[in-house]
Amino acid sequence: MGYLTSIGFYVPDWNGLTITSLIFGLLLSISAIATSFTDTTPYSKFGNRPKLDTIPSKKAMLLIYVPSVLACFCIQPRISFTTHFDIVHALVTLHFVKRVLEVLFVHLYKSKTSFETVIPIMVTYAMTTVLDLLIVRRMPEVVFSQKWTQCGAILVIVGEIVSVYHHVLLRQLRTSPQISKKNYQLPRGGLFNYIVAPHYLAEQVVFLGFILLSQNIVTVALKLFPFIYLTDRARKTRAWYNLNLVDRQSKKDLQQRKNLIPFIW
Repeated sequence: MGYLTSIGFYVPDWNGLTITSLIFGLLLSISAIATSFTDTTPYSKFGNRPKLDTIPSKKAMLLIYVPSVLACFCIQPRISFTTHFDIVHALVTLHFVKRVLEVLFVHLYKSKTSFETVIPIMVTYAMTTVLDLLIVRRMPEVVFSQKWTQCGAILVIVGEIVSVYHHVLLRQLRTSPQISKKNYQLPRGGLFNYIVAPHYLAEQVVFLGFILLSQNIVTVALKLFPFIYLTDRARKTRAWYNLNLVDRQSKKDLQQRKNLIPFIW
């Protein structure tokens, strides 16, 4: 039997599952730190490497997210809100279903990427999802804090709404007849007026919500990766804009925006 920390996060018994999950999560965080000293992971606007990137980004993104959806339904084939595990499982499943629907109906892709890029990301999402759900399912129902559960659910819902909103803004930008198709334009509207990557911030809010819902220290290790990785990717997105924006007003507007946190960084 595990015990509760002073902040209400459960420390599970150490067995094959929890030790493997903790090590896997820590290794992911280390790899995320390492990426800050290397080239940006080549997908989306960072892809299109000659001769290396041959997979259209839409197919690549489906390969990344669909396995996580399947993994969720393999662990539990129904959506329910009866137990605490049901709540966590439902929100995680809906998160990845939402990502798949965005790929199919919202995002517009022009770039390409490679299997060498897709496979590690796909495995990371699927494995962290499976390990987290298996750990939560083994936790006693009595250890979950209603306060953390409510806060976590609110963060997930808010993060998802903010994410969808800014992805729709990106679609409108790329389909607008007034926007030049030759040169990349700096996105505008919503939090894009204050930071370069509000969709990354929104995803981090969602994963913070998942941590508060799961309420155990192993999940913290498993979910730490996107905070490190997306923070660095936001920094590199700004650098990409500096190199690729040609519109004078866009360059001027870029100097007024932070990377990820409005008015701070």
